[in-house]
Amino acid sequence: MPDSRLELDIEGMTCSACQSFVEKALREQPGVSQASVNLMLNRATVRFDPALITPQQLRQAVEDTGYGATLPSPRRSAREEDEDRDARLSREYQHLRRKALPTVALGLMLMAAMPFFGHDQPLWIWTQFLLATAVLLWAGTPFFRRAASALRHGNADMNVLVALGSASAWLISTASALTPLWFHRHGMMSQIYFEAVVFIIGLVLFGKMLEARAKRQTSSALLQLATLQPRLATVQREGRQIEIPTAELRLGDLLIVRPGDRLAADGIVASGSSAVDESMLTGESLPVEKSPGSRVFGGTANGHGALVVAVDRLGAESALEQIIRVLRDAQTAKAPVQALADRVSAIFVPAVVAIAILTALAWSFFGSADPLRSLVIALSVLVISCPCAMGLAVPTAILAATGNAARHGILIRGGEALERLGAISVVVLDKTGTLTSGKPRVVSVDGPPGEVLRLAASLESLSEHPLARAITSEAAARQLSLSPVSSFLAQPGVGVEGIIDGTLHRIVAGQTPGTVDLLCGDSRLGSITLADTLKPGARQTVDQLRALGLRVILLSGDQPAAAHQIAAQVGITEVIAGVRPEGKLAVIAQLQREGAKVIMAGDGLNDAPALEQADVGIAMATGSDLTIEAGDVALLRGDLAGIPAAITLSRRTMRIMHQNLGWAFGYNLIGIPIAALGWLNPAWAAAAMALSSVSVVTNSLRLR
Repeated sequence: MPDSRLELDIEGMTCSACQSFVEKALREQPGVSQASVNLMLNRATVRFDPALITPQQLRQAVEDTGYGATLPSPRRSAREEDEDRDARLSREYQHLRRKALPTVALGLMLMAAMPFFGHDQPLWIWTQFLLATAVLLWAGTPFFRRAASALRHGNADMNVLVALGSASAWLISTASALTPLWFHRHGMMSQIYFEAVVFIIGLVLFGKMLEARAKRQTSSALLQLATLQPRLATVQREGRQIEIPTAELRLGDLLIVRPGDRLAADGIVASGSSAVDESMLTGESLPVEKSPGSRVFGGTANGHGALVVAVDRLGAESALEQIIRVLRDAQTAKAPVQALADRVSAIFVPAVVAIAILTALAWSFFGSADPLRSLVIALSVLVISCPCAMGLAVPTAILAATGNAARHGILIRGGEALERLGAISVVVLDKTGTLTSGKPRVVSVDGPPGEVLRLAASLESLSEHPLARAITSEAAARQLSLSPVSSFLAQPGVGVEGIIDGTLHRIVAGQTPGTVDLLCGDSRLGSITLADTLKPGARQTVDQLRALGLRVILLSGDQPAAAHQIAAQVGITEVIAGVRPEGKLAVIAQLQREGAKVIMAGDGLNDAPALEQADVGIAMATGSDLTIEAGDVALLRGDLAGIPAAITLSRRTMRIMHQNLGWAFGYNLIGIPIAALGWLNPAWAAAAMALSSVSVVTNSLRLR
């Protein structure tokens, strides 16, 4: 039985250690083949065998680790789930804001007042005690509750560090306030750190508040897509127009689309004409003209005209739902670069607690510090070490980058594809549908142009051949009047013939490839040359790829002459032509054996084997044949410029990821020794800890 896929909303995760615990618990369940937990989205994605384990058991496995889990409702649409998540993040942000800002402000006031009151005046000490205790009970209780739950389940996460740090500071300060003389008699200085208690809680909450805000910002592309589809649709049923919820649309419904409306579903225009803004789908800013027979997509915005659309795709089959699914998967998936952070996070908190204990012992026995001072130094080690930044370093960058790409019509299928893009050394391009439009058009006419085209189009108007459509389209563009044809006959491989104005006319293959001759009886009236034309900007794209230091190869199943002609126009010197789909796969495999990291860009159909073999497969998807499943990246506009754009974005994202990880690891490598040497009091340690998370999130948001 094939794997099923389940998404769980996870509650209570606060750091990368939490993420690792939940992920490990899910992976250890029988029947689970893959589990990935995203700290930014608070979401777990699980692939499992439903014959071995149920969704309810997976939820229980998460709850057994001390975290909450919610199953998706089968009656809820993707849009409703995304809206709920956005509302949940908004509530979380507002909740944290209400607690963080007053707590930080109180901490600043206590520190500012210190020079005026010091630590000696009893009234000031007990005022601080009351304020710190109130903060601990009001804002700090969730940390203690989650820490207790984590320890009860054998875990240790950020909540444990915060609870240990704030509780230790409060206990040391309270003991010093109650029995200062006892400490003096035993040769120890009493220590008052009530302001540190307030600062630890306040700055951790402040960091969490900024993270919640960043989560909303980085997932905004997904929410924007989800909310494009209107909630209501107007359809024509039984001769009258009625308004129904979009969820109640049926295949074959006639959808009434008024000027300015958003389309509620995919379909084919049955009547009417208009220009439709498809920028949400393709990133293309110019409206696309639509007429009877044109394909339209749910979520796009109608322009000046009215349309009647026959609905032919609903739910998961619609273009919008496909894009949302791919983007959601991309934002949940991990990049390989995150593996190191995950391994470190799994052991980080226990290691920090051990370091703090060793620090206290070292200062007590070898550092000539009294036991109370040793505990304060250990407390600073605990506070500065919260591993939030490590858990945010990679997913924040992935969310920001994939959201940015989606807004420009580039769908990247996850962190692994995003990372591989940046390491590419060779770009292999298909010809037809990739470098060229894939649709032949008339490029020249030999003979009287108007008459040759008129007669040829009259004959070809009865043919379904692609070259026939090119000739009739050119005649229509020149507004030529066609003549009636009788006794029409199409001979595959030979041509077409018919009687026009009482005379037999024929169209046959010309002497040169891409040319057809028009004959009247046995006399040649002229010829028409047709060719597949380059896509706009193809030459500039090849130049951009070379500027990025990449080797560019044209790989085509077309005849060598045609392939070399196109290659010369775009400046490609390496051409491999006349290759079948299995041959394309072999070419990619040979390049990889030679050590190259290869992109294959094709139309996603006959190029599918090569797309799968390549390190990164790029499908030149278009609205009418959205083949986003065929590759790691889909260019929804079919625009070649998306290839260098995706590579550049990947390289930039990888720089951001490495900067984030470097900061997260480096911060702890530097911060923990500084705290262990006694150079930071707990309040400043809390400030440094909050700064690490804020810096990682802010750095990632540059990708938006």
